[in-house]
Amino acid sequence: MKLRRPLSIRSRVTIAATAAVAVVLIAGGALTVASFASRERSSLDHELERRAQGPAGREPERPGFGDERPPGQGARFPGGQPGGGDPGLLAESGTFVRVISGGAVVESAGDVPSQGFPVPRGTGLETVNAAGHSWRTLTVSRGPAGTAVQFAADLRPVDDRIESMRTRVALISGVGVGLAAILASLLSGLALEPLSRLRRAVTGVSSTRDLSRRVPEEHAATEVDELAGSVNAMLGRLEVSAGETEHALEATRRFAADVGHELRTPLTSIRANLDAISRNPSMPEAERRAALDDVAREHRELVAVLDALQALARGDAGTALPREQLDLGEVVDAAVEAARRRHPEVRIELVGATEAQPLTGWPDGLRLLVDNLIENAVRHGGSHVQVGLGANSSDGAAGVVLSVEDDGPGIPEADRDRIFDRFARGSAATAPGSGLGLALVAQQAALHGGRVEVADSPAGGARFVVRLPVER
Repeated sequence: MKLRRPLSIRSRVTIAATAAVAVVLIAGGALTVASFASRERSSLDHELERRAQGPAGREPERPGFGDERPPGQGARFPGGQPGGGDPGLLAESGTFVRVISGGAVVESAGDVPSQGFPVPRGTGLETVNAAGHSWRTLTVSRGPAGTAVQFAADLRPVDDRIESMRTRVALISGVGVGLAAILASLLSGLALEPLSRLRRAVTGVSSTRDLSRRVPEEHAATEVDELAGSVNAMLGRLEVSAGETEHALEATRRFAADVGHELRTPLTSIRANLDAISRNPSMPEAERRAALDDVAREHRELVAVLDALQALARGDAGTALPREQLDLGEVVDAAVEAARRRHPEVRIELVGATEAQPLTGWPDGLRLLVDNLIENAVRHGGSHVQVGLGANSSDGAAGVVLSVEDDGPGIPEADRDRIFDRFARGSAATAPGSGLGLALVAQQAALHGGRVEVADSPAGGARFVVRLPVER
């Protein structure tokens, strides 16, 4: 079943505005017609009352008081003729007057209906249906008890005027509703133009897939600006999410490339040694032991490279790493103790770490940073490594400074810009290594909002300094 497409906002606004105008016009038209009808009927009632106060409504002459007619022949109108004193009144078409005495009509004048017209049951104004249409009557008491004068007027002219007014009002209301629909459609189009511009801007963003673009938020209606702000906020979140996804994909690609680049040589060496052992069962024990030691060494280096590459890959997706409040002093102290156990022949000294150094960061990443700095100093330095930790506020912002220095040959000036690249090694380096340790240090420093610098140590070797902000 095909779903019906909902109406556009412009159509809904047009329908709503037209409906509002229609309700107002219908209500106003109904009120106008009702007011006109009430005024017309009230005017007719006033006319009947005026006639009742004229000569025709005076007290009829009674027999024996100058009336030559014998008694019992009924009363007559003043002036000696029915309606005498106001003959023009009774000559109007659709009106008549009657004298009623004892429940019977004794005299009448005017356009009395040919069919029977009921005798009034009382006095006052009344609407009567007779001769196929309505009449408006006014009955007043005159003369002796039981005598009354009834004035009547045909309601058809009044009803015709009311119906004509109703038709005109309906026609005007219909034209008004049509014009309101046209104007509402035109004006709603103008009112919704900022929304159309916003739609075109969003379409431009979706067509180019450039999430850095933003839609304009100025010189429009408040609601449109608020919507534009929400769209821009959504685009910002999408841009960040897309960036994180791209970084994760790039980290995955780099990890695969690094693994293929770095593991081929040790795996080939391990395979060659194992093949040599398997092909030579009679190999002397000393050679076999040397080959197995070589395999074990390659295996350790292979595991170390895989661990470093995995740490680098996690660092490349740094926004997804867990962060928590920690004391960098404790991290450094634990790293120094572990290094002393691994390298008892080297004197590793910790200075300046007497106070807590609170920091928000990834604990494993900061431990990698400290471990690799110390391991690099031990591997390429001499017999003494000094690790320092302290606060730093010289640049106006609170932070901590970690320094690691050795008494080795140091790092030449020409190599200091490239030693933090992956798989890069100093030109004078003689100790074994993968060239990933300092790359991990630089990466973790950047992830924690800091930087790493290299300089000469007072002891003659290299001095690495990491500056980290206290709060991110």
